[in-house]
Amino acid sequence: MKYSIGVGTFNKRFEKYFKPLINQIKTYRPELEIIVHINAPLREQFDENYRKEILNFCSEQANIFPIITPVQRGFSKIVNTCLIYSSNNNILMLNDDLTIISKKFFDELEKILKFSSSSFKINGSWSHIFLNRQEVNDVGWMDERYLGFGEEDGDFEWRYQEKLNKPFVSYNLPDIENHVEQNDFSENMEVIYKKYSAFNTKFAFQHKYKEDEAGKKYGIMNKKLICINETKNQYPNEKFFWLNKDKV
Repeated sequence: MKYSIGVGTFNKRFEKYFKPLINQIKTYRPELEIIVHINAPLREQFDENYRKEILNFCSEQANIFPIITPVQRGFSKIVNTCLIYSSNNNILMLNDDLTIISKKFFDELEKILKFSSSSFKINGSWSHIFLNRQEVNDVGWMDERYLGFGEEDGDFEWRYQEKLNKPFVSYNLPDIENHVEQNDFSENMEVIYKKYSAFNTKFAFQHKYKEDEAGKKYGIMNKKLICINETKNQYPNEKFFWLNKDKV
């Protein structure tokens, strides 16, 4: 199964994490296409030196396609953007604060892809997830009303099981380390649990879902919930593009 890689990143992680991660990917799987979403800091001007440095770095690597947003966008937007611009229907989404220790990670991943065409988490975390774009479209895409970081993953898992009638599974894979940086992207943001966007938490549990004993408990949401504000398909024309792109 062919797949691409998507990585969301920003200036605070460029030297420490992003550059080593890209070099690791290109060492172990040099042919893989990488879509890079380069994010802005919240309520700050985009660092011009960083813009030049990361574009220069990406230009020196084969098959890397950077996308820059001059204002900060949330995790949902990052995932959707990488999925839309990938040339493959499947994408491995990686946080930038990861270390791939050896090619065994990719070897074991690709063993799974021989028998599975569904989306899944890796090692129980959304820091590394494999997404089938057609499934994501069927679910309605990541909800971009989650403007920050947090809760959008549980929301997607809840909708995934509700829509497709199957759980969002996880596979354990070796030789990938998740460093889980706690506070470098949350400057100027009202946060909860030291890291995640308070806006997203309020949106999830004050506007989109309500707890109810008659509700459904799916995935990492870990509560019995009723959806009171449905997610409309974020990109209704993407499927039309997939079906007709070869006719242009």
